[in-house]
Amino acid sequence: MNHLAPRVATVAFGVGVAPLRPLLASATGGGRPVFGYPHRSLSALGSCLFGAPPAVVATGKRTRAAALLFARGGGGVGGGGGVARAPVRAAAAGAAAGGADMEDTDDEMPQARSAGGAGVYLSSTVGGRVAAGAPTLAGAAPEPPVEQGGAYAGQIFCNRNLNMAKITAVGFDMDYTLSQYHSEVFEMLSFQGALHNLVTRLGYPEALLKKKDSYDHHFFIRGLVVDKARGNIIKMDRHKYVKVALHGFRALSKAEREAVYDPTESAWNSFAEPNYAVLDTIFSIPDAYLFALLIDYKDAHPGEITQSNAQIYTDVRRSVDLCHRDGYIKEQVAADPARFIHVDPKLVPMLERLRRSGRKMFLLTNSLWDYTDVVMSFLYNAAGAGRDGRDWKEMFDVIICGSCKPGFLIDKRLSLYRVDAESNQLSNTEGIIYETAEQYLAGGKVFQGGNWTHLHQLLNVKTGSQILYVGDHMYSDILRSKRQLGWRTMLVIPELAHEINVLASKTDQLARIDGLRQQQDELDDAFESLSSELDRRDFLETLAVTNGSNGHGSVAVEDEVNDGAWKRDKAVAELERLRSELTSVKAVITKETEAYHEAFHPVWGQLFKTGLQNSTFAKQVESYACLYTASASNLSQPNRYWRCWPDHLPHDWTFGNQETPSGTLPIQVKTPGDFANQ
Repeated sequence: MNHLAPRVATVAFGVGVAPLRPLLASATGGGRPVFGYPHRSLSALGSCLFGAPPAVVATGKRTRAAALLFARGGGGVGGGGGVARAPVRAAAAGAAAGGADMEDTDDEMPQARSAGGAGVYLSSTVGGRVAAGAPTLAGAAPEPPVEQGGAYAGQIFCNRNLNMAKITAVGFDMDYTLSQYHSEVFEMLSFQGALHNLVTRLGYPEALLKKKDSYDHHFFIRGLVVDKARGNIIKMDRHKYVKVALHGFRALSKAEREAVYDPTESAWNSFAEPNYAVLDTIFSIPDAYLFALLIDYKDAHPGEITQSNAQIYTDVRRSVDLCHRDGYIKEQVAADPARFIHVDPKLVPMLERLRRSGRKMFLLTNSLWDYTDVVMSFLYNAAGAGRDGRDWKEMFDVIICGSCKPGFLIDKRLSLYRVDAESNQLSNTEGIIYETAEQYLAGGKVFQGGNWTHLHQLLNVKTGSQILYVGDHMYSDILRSKRQLGWRTMLVIPELAHEINVLASKTDQLARIDGLRQQQDELDDAFESLSSELDRRDFLETLAVTNGSNGHGSVAVEDEVNDGAWKRDKAVAELERLRSELTSVKAVITKETEAYHEAFHPVWGQLFKTGLQNSTFAKQVESYACLYTASASNLSQPNRYWRCWPDHLPHDWTFGNQETPSGTLPIQVKTPGDFANQ
């Protein structure tokens, strides 16, 4: 990115007020921005991802780390991963140009507003297709599941230090972890099967079957929250402030949204079960689409759907679950796995390398054995690993199917069954009683059900911190295993590649937003400073009049009141100018922020951001995922010491790098005397 042009600032009573008009012109396409520093923006993100150290600069009121991502090592897609450090707290504001307060709604999310009070229906096309009665969107991550090319090169990001030398067992979930599905066809299968169940088994209107081809897997993203009772789907920031809300497919206006989700009235522990449901896995995306579709239909056809909104969501969940249980999905995947499953050529080499490192390997999945065997056999054979007669089961010491997570991680009473891999028959087992783990596993290493105590015995681990578990489901794989058992965790987020690629392509726009928000801060400070000075002089004039009438006047007060150098009318005019420029810069920030978020997703914006704050999803990633990456196959360095950035609060940067940014000019100070004799 080109260096930003020099800035000339003025300071009224010690607070910076930069001329606004050139910046507004640049923000709307009129040229390069005159405010903002390259090393405060993300202009170095591309090199940062491949090893350049982060630059940290102090620039007055809004000081922060500029580099969001810091990669060390020569990894990447072809080089065995790579390590990237993500200073999540230090740079929480950086990815969206600074942190807004919980109540700061200047940065309205794209497409979620309407000019009037009734909201708007969202619609667009994908591949030339317009869905009847249900909108579709373009612009989200394309197939394959992990976006190829761009700035993302297979890095793993670290939230908590993790020394692999202390890990004695590594485990994996299967669906959307080892097995990445082609989302469009796999989710369409789930959507159509569930829609059929809703109509034929639960009595919903037959007319809904006409919508069977309307599904668009790009429309919703994970991390959203379903408000069951109201029929809404919402996105919140880490403070649980609702920034985007849809009723069905209709975007709620700002007024509607704030009336329903008033932060002054919402309890801190709200937005939880049983009234709300979190879309915390890709598997739940069809649920959201079905729910929105039914809410829209109910509103458009009064009386045809008599179930409450909450019951509609319950029925949607039952219908989707039934598709997974009754064989509807499994049979079609088994018949043509290549149509539904993406083959990652790095996957099997990664698993074999971990196994050769001497660690115990286990598979822990909620899928039953017959389906697990189909999927894993396909992945193993597609990689060419089965040509010499080897079997995928050789990569694992323990295989547990039908685990019923999160129950597996919580309830020690759940029984364990041994699976005969040839006949698919189950047999009772009490687990290890007298023999060693090796002796017990010699009788078969494939199981169903059980609980974490069985697994710890089979792996011969003493504490949960010896286990690294890799999964995609925030609640069932990551949150519960971390909180309940102390397992170390790695979250697989296929959408991460798309997020980083867009982030890297929008550094110039991000710099503009950053400069505008700094400008807004300085205008705010100048406005408040000048306003306070006017209030002070008003008070002195009142005091002088009151004391003069009582014969107790102060010479000092009278001298200041009668100061001929002070021109009140010019100070008032300057105050109005500041107010006008604040209004202008606020409008431009809103426009720029909307355009920035639209680059990630036309409705929901960034996965990891809600407005200018971390999203609730990002907060959970930071809290519960020791590591996170776009693909499980990136975990190809079995002896790595993963290190995170130190935690930082905004004040930690106050006395950091105080160097003057290059390309700036000396600040011109405006004092009260400047309002005299003008």
